[in-house]
Amino acid sequence: MKRSETSGEIKRKIHMLFDNALDHHEANNILEKVDSDPKYSSVYRKEKDFREFVRTNIARPGVSNNLIENIKNSLGK
Repeated sequence: MKRSETSGEIKRKIHMLFDNALDHHEANNILEKVDSDPKYSSVYRKEKDFREFVRTNIARPGVSNNLIENIKNSLGK
């Protein structure tokens, strides 16, 4: 009999899925579990919502053109 996965194991797998750290076959297996298992679905939805929140609500500071040129010049030496 297969033991049930802990929430930590499920979270680890979902994080790996979002980080593109799984091969195609493993990613498809996880997505199938997301569709069929409420635990996986819940963790997937929370992680997706969190990543979307960070992407849309956290401002990244801009970089000046002068800094870019200085870096290019330094690398060219």
